[in-house]
Amino acid sequence: MLKLDYKFTKITYFIFVFSWFLGDYTGNVHDDYKYGFWMISFFCAMMPILYYAAGYKRKEKKWDIYTLKQILAVVAVFAIISICAMPFNGFHLLMWKDLFYILMPALYIFTIINLDESPNLDYYVNLAFLAYVAYFVLGFGVQSFTLKNFTSMSFADSYSPWESGMADVFGICFFYYYTRKQWGKCLIAGLLNFMSFKRMHLLFMVFYIFVEPFLKNKPVPRVVEWFFKGAFILSPLFIYAAVSDSFANWFEMTFDMSLNSFTTGRFNQINLIVDLGDNMTGLGMTHLMLVREGFVVKRLHCDILRFLIETTVVGLVVFVNSYLNIAKRNQKSFALMVFFMIIMVTSTCIENTFYWLLTFLVMESLQRIGNNKEEEIHEQKLSCS
Repeated sequence: MLKLDYKFTKITYFIFVFSWFLGDYTGNVHDDYKYGFWMISFFCAMMPILYYAAGYKRKEKKWDIYTLKQILAVVAVFAIISICAMPFNGFHLLMWKDLFYILMPALYIFTIINLDESPNLDYYVNLAFLAYVAYFVLGFGVQSFTLKNFTSMSFADSYSPWESGMADVFGICFFYYYTRKQWGKCLIAGLLNFMSFKRMHLLFMVFYIFVEPFLKNKPVPRVVEWFFKGAFILSPLFIYAAVSDSFANWFEMTFDMSLNSFTTGRFNQINLIVDLGDNMTGLGMTHLMLVREGFVVKRLHCDILRFLIETTVVGLVVFVNSYLNIAKRNQKSFALMVFFMIIMVTSTCIENTFYWLLTFLVMESLQRIGNNKEEEIHEQKLSCS
């Protein structure tokens, strides 16, 4: 009989990762297949939590709810603001869909970290990494790995034959393996991140190599924490300035390239939303507006600005504060979260549930490793005294 413990959680996680890989590989456009198995896997993973909570195992258990508590604060504020806006902007299901995307990774990570007491969470990161290596190779085909394709890559034009959203996964895995000094997997993750070719991910990879030696497994200094919180809360002001016609004209005259081309279409999209000036309070409202205006890309590629428009300054402040709070316990995790915040200023990633699950796994693993090292040092000092 299978015990309801961490082994059960690992099995359900394997089922989840396999279903996600299968969904992506088979082109499950609407994601119903992936999210269906996500829900099945999640409820199975929750069974041991219920097992403990119901008292079937006579053992006191102290639950780690830190990350879940931060995400619940975001979900609660977003939901309250969106519900209050319904009498003015109407009812739609996009709000609940977005809240689901935000909440599910936190719930899943809650089950994993409270049931698996391993010294690290390598198993979960490795499984996700292997699944996406397989997806990359099978999706593009071995025949695509030619010298001609490699030489056709262009940073200026942001072009690669293998360009894809898989850069999100490979970027996170590179960060984790570089931090853990697991050089073989680090090299593979770095190469595939380069081939997936998202400019911001490549810049972060290089940046992290230089700053990692200076980062410690300790909390971020308060002044650094509040500097970045203030910077990201105020970042929409710079976005509003950047989408002005005067700045766009200056950019084109200076660099002989339109700002819309440089931002791969983001300028026109953001500019439209800003110029409309309609009441778009409530999660999902910018999506509905872009659909109404006939845009091919129907998600605003600027999560930070989107949260300001859809959930007011209150929602933006709570979001930035909560997500940076999750990472502030470890300086290396904080660097990763700052990178994600920058991504959310320039693009969108909040709805990528797999991306955030992997992110939280990496951060929780580094937190656990750091805590274990501190305990070892403390025990050594006690034994020497």
